Amino acid sequence: MSTLRISTAFPSVALGLLLCMSLLPTQHHAQTVVTVGGESVSADDFAHIFKKNNRDSLVTPSALDEYMELFIDFKLKVMAAEDLGMDTASAFINELAGYRKQLARPYLVDNDLLDAMVKQAYDRTLEEVRASHLLVKIGGEGNPSDTLSAWNKSLALKERISSGEDFAGIARSRGGSDDPSVKDNGGDLGWFSAFMMLYSFEEACYTGEVGELVGPIRTRYGYHIIKLTGRRPARGEMRVAHIMIRPDKNKGEANEAKAKIDALAAELASGASFAELARQHSDDQSSRTKGGELPMFGTGRMVESFEEAAFGLATDGDISDPVETQYGWHIIQRLEYKAPPTFDESKRDLEKKLQRDSRSEQVRNSFIQKRKTEYGYTLDEKRFGQVVDATVIDSTLQPIVVKKGLAKKPILTVGNEKTTVRAFIDFVGTNSGRVDVTNQTAESLLRQAMSRFSDESVIAYEDARLEMKHNDFRLLMEEYHDGILLFELTDQKVWSKAVRDSAGLQAFWEENQSNYAWKTRIAGRIFRCADREAADRILAEATEKEGDVETERREMVSENPLSITIEESRVEEGANPVLDAAFSTLGKPGFTDFEEVDGQIRFVQINSLENPSGKTLDEARGKVIADFQDFLEKTWVAELRARYPHEVNRAALHAID
Repeated sequence: MSTLRISTAFPSVALGLLLCMSLLPTQHHAQTVVTVGGESVSADDFAHIFKKNNRDSLVTPSALDEYMELFIDFKLKVMAAEDLGMDTASAFINELAGYRKQLARPYLVDNDLLDAMVKQAYDRTLEEVRASHLLVKIGGEGNPSDTLSAWNKSLALKERISSGEDFAGIARSRGGSDDPSVKDNGGDLGWFSAFMMLYSFEEACYTGEVGELVGPIRTRYGYHIIKLTGRRPARGEMRVAHIMIRPDKNKGEANEAKAKIDALAAELASGASFAELARQHSDDQSSRTKGGELPMFGTGRMVESFEEAAFGLATDGDISDPVETQYGWHIIQRLEYKAPPTFDESKRDLEKKLQRDSRSEQVRNSFIQKRKTEYGYTLDEKRFGQVVDATVIDSTLQPIVVKKGLAKKPILTVGNEKTTVRAFIDFVGTNSGRVDVTNQTAESLLRQAMSRFSDESVIAYEDARLEMKHNDFRLLMEEYHDGILLFELTDQKVWSKAVRDSAGLQAFWEENQSNYAWKTRIAGRIFRCADREAADRILAEATEKEGDVETERREMVSENPLSITIEESRVEEGANPVLDAAFSTLGKPGFTDFEEVDGQIRFVQINSLENPSGKTLDEARGKVIADFQDFLEKTWVAELRARYPHEVNRAALHAID
């Protein structure tokens, strides 16, 4: 069963436990199971939190009764915190608001679309595609005429390729692709998978057919004409080590580099250590000290010839023939292979990637559109037009001045809330510094602003209603509300008080000294020796009246580091099984006989025995503080139970199943 005892050493854990104990007052649809200080709790809510904290326990009357007592204590403490006004403190309000902002995020997205896009991304990670592209940047000021010009150029290039001209030749030609890498790759992007390209580009590639010419596709870089050139199953990831020999082209050392890599390959074939040769000869300074080891990588992370050679190795430990790249010559050893992960293994990582990707905008926009439909969103176009007429554009979007009567009029409606023209004008003023007004009209600028303003208004409207729409969110927020309060007040009343109240701690210890005593304490040494000769040697020194065991030990270790170890301790009976056994055998100071244990010769010296005695406060401080905390909490709970009335409906409680 759960318990409310919390260690002062683990406040964050304590908060987590306390959060799980909270409930909101009853809803009208459920029977009251308990009333604490005039606040009722429903059977449904109590059942929810009981099962949350007792997932593996049977629901029995005795278990429910026991948990109910813990719950009443919890609610009494929260009620005391509220009576002290702790829930109105700015620090509490800000902390709870911060938690709410985080907890609300999953409720403010289209989770159906999110799940579908995560699954789509996973399916795409199981396949790799290869494509070539031509990029046409949008020049000038990015106005409509510049965009149209780039569009027409893209279509013209596509037509030339469709007519049979060489893709790479057009890409490299004057007036061809604006991608600066085209001079090296002819537009070939190599193999890639999900999240390695912009989503619109990725979408075009994964929905196209091999050999198909696609586009123009618009991204933030401009327009793309894409030719899909291949598909294959995902390769997974590989961890390898490599030895690299980099020729100095200025000195014409190409032949020398090839001769050296071939010589190293011969050494490896003869059984030489790959890691050692890498440390001695590799020109890759970043990996040579690690025996040539490189970080785990997948498709598209290495140059293609290196990648092909690495993934061509069949088993861990296999070594490639020399491979040439633009960086020099390499010999590669496979260290570890990881197959593509399952959906469950990769889901969390994919969700994080999606949140940082343009896909997240689609999820957000879908959510907003659904809420607009649900709440009957409307924009008053007539009033929007009046705002447009009142707007002045200079180098920035100037403050909008409208008639006082118009400023108070509603301009958009979401559900039962109407938002005024003044609120929209204030929003524009706050965000005008981020707006590029170049070649834009007042209407286009304000349309963009209204789009953002509407989206934020819809999300804010939904956010304010989460507790009403989602019972699990309501309960979760109440957990955090009550948990924060309870943590703060319990810290004041119990945890920190037990540490700070030195006089109270001293008095508590004096009243309960009999509870804090040492058992019989054993002082002794355990000798573990490599052989009988070493045991005889150290025993002879230990039994001498003037013997110097430590000097003898150091001398023996200098001759053989494994010859002897000595463990010396002074502990209570029961704390060290070896000393306990020696004490049981001897019953007094002395030496035990030799015995062979784990291939060593072991014997024990009992130096002294100390009879049971009382502990000082310093010796017992940790246990005394813990017991004092228990005392303070029990006293506090008794006071609260006397102060606030509480009543349990046992019939409703025992009906929970």
